Amino acid sequence: MSNDSTQIIVDPIGTIRTPFSQKFGIPRQSVGLSNIPGQIILHPPYDDINGFRGIEAFSHLWILFQFNQSVAQTEQYSPLIRPPRLGGNDKMGVFASRSSFRPNNIGMSLVQFDRIERKNGLTRLHVLGVDCLDNTPIIDIKPYIRYADSQDDARCGYAQSSPSSTLNVLFSSDIMQLLSTLSVTSNWPSEHTITDVQTLISTIIGLDPRPAYHQAPEYQSANPNKPYHVKIYNLDITFWVDGDQNAHITAINP
Repeated sequence: MSNDSTQIIVDPIGTIRTPFSQKFGIPRQSVGLSNIPGQIILHPPYDDINGFRGIEAFSHLWILFQFNQSVAQTEQYSPLIRPPRLGGNDKMGVFASRSSFRPNNIGMSLVQFDRIERKNGLTRLHVLGVDCLDNTPIIDIKPYIRYADSQDDARCGYAQSSPSSTLNVLFSSDIMQLLSTLSVTSNWPSEHTITDVQTLISTIIGLDPRPAYHQAPEYQSANPNKPYHVKIYNLDITFWVDGDQNAHITAINP
């Protein structure tokens, strides 16, 4: 920590509600991978709707946030991290990565604007393509400007291409019947149906949230039918992956 006595105080402007109550399963980037919904609930005095006048003219937004669950883990600065894109083994400099283990725990995501509303005394900014934990503090919101924020000839190091969906997610008839009987928490968008829940589960698991070394054929052979758990809203989903890249949903529990 610097000896400089100057302190920068950051006052979060809101909190984002998302389907993710744990880190496992969160897409490693935002809108480029999915349309997963989220809503930013603004705190007073930042909930004044006038602060968002004109925002509907922009299709995409940058959100700056705090990796609030990484704070305790980054009290001791480490200059090197292991990016998941490199299999979790090779080390890179923290400033050459988007790791959550950063000196000031600040993250940023590009999301798609959906709508802004003032209802029941709350201002909610609805967005799509979220990659944050539920209840993550939001520091700032800025519009995405295409001519300034996009460079076609940019070099992207070890992250040249976006991850793609690699698993075929399978739901048995019993699981589908069970899914139809379950309810989700209050921050689930009320207009969403069971089909939307199934699509969300397929999107998250289809991107294969397993650690990179678990995806290796030799690991799968040594650990057949290994169960994995993903929490989406209040639902605990259990799945395993076969050798043909099929993810089998075996249980969904509230």
